[in-house]
Amino acid sequence: MIERQERNIRRDGALFLLGFAGIILVEVVASSAPVGSEETVVHGLLFGCSTGIMLSGVFRATSKQALYSTLALGVGFALGAVIDLF
Repeated sequence: MIERQERNIRRDGALFLLGFAGIILVEVVASSAPVGSEETVVHGLLFGCSTGIMLSGVFRATSKQALYSTLALGVGFALGAVIDLF
């Protein structure tokens, strides 16, 4: 369960913009490679971490929760980039 903080426009906005800029940067600069390569793992990790930072700003998560969710999403996207189900 996410413990919400009081609304802090600067903090929440900065987290959202940092995450959004990270997603744009990852998609423009870090090119995606074939499934299973090391570049795909890095791409998935960066994309997941950027998504975690952005969502932490949207849901007003505490700093500890933001750190945990960012790392969890980064690792999850990295593993998802390596595993080819079909």
